[in-house]
Amino acid sequence: MHQKFDITLKGLLKDIPVKFLKIISGFDSGKFLDTQLTNVNILIPDLLIELTDLTILHVEIMSNPEKMLKRMFLYYALIFNHYDRLPKQILLYVGDKPLNIENKIGNYSFEIIDIKDINCSELLESDKPEDIVLAILCKSENMDFTVAKILEKLSVLPLKDREDYILKLLYLSDLRKLYTKIKQEVEKMPITINLEDSDIYKEAVEKGLSKGKLEGLFEGKREGLFEGKREGLFEGKREGLLEGIEGMLELKFGINGLELMNIVRAINTLDKLEDFKNLIRSADLIDELKDFLGKNV
Repeated sequence: MHQKFDITLKGLLKDIPVKFLKIISGFDSGKFLDTQLTNVNILIPDLLIELTDLTILHVEIMSNPEKMLKRMFLYYALIFNHYDRLPKQILLYVGDKPLNIENKIGNYSFEIIDIKDINCSELLESDKPEDIVLAILCKSENMDFTVAKILEKLSVLPLKDREDYILKLLYLSDLRKLYTKIKQEVEKMPITINLEDSDIYKEAVEKGLSKGKLEGLFEGKREGLFEGKREGLFEGKREGLLEGIEGMLELKFGINGLELMNIVRAINTLDKLEDFKNLIRSADLIDELKDFLGKNV
């Protein structure tokens, strides 16, 4: 999943939205288990929850249709190996594209839940802000009413919590192409939202930068050791910067930001990439980024 969706959804679900958990599992409470399962590689499921009847619920979140059967089966075996219990598995689909994937082989199968099949009115009855924010992804007969109801319920939260959950709402709204609509409604509210101050933004950027830097360092050393070329180190650092820039563009400007990556990849100096990364932090309009690229590519 894209970093902002991944981080936002996991954050909401880890706070155990009571209504939503009840809808997908039949239980309204549980405790989270360690999701780091060690095999030859370290595999990290999206969510593992121990329900009150001691059943282990494994939830994978997917925003784009992709083959999941082998991965889910591997998780199934590793969870059993780690906890000595067979898990109940759910693939939670949150995307918009038609979903047609295999979920069965032999006697093994996992459940698929399309979040759009869940009636948002059930979540809007909840007092948990996690449930309320998740309602933006569910089935709605009147989306204008749903958006208004979500913002109405979030508006009574303490200021810091209100800003936090509205940010999460904005991130998730991109999955339903509602970002602009919700942003316009939010701008009418007496709050100031700074995307870059949010924990989701910082975590996603850090995730992209860390991954890119580690891969870059490895590639740079590998090239240097085995081929004796400095180009390896340069390419490694460059890929690290590109990873971070891509994460920042996605979070701050959404799909429009990601569309700039083909041009950004044409930048061939580390200094210009650093300048562009710093510009993303300060830019209010995507046109500022386009002007920079027009002059430097």
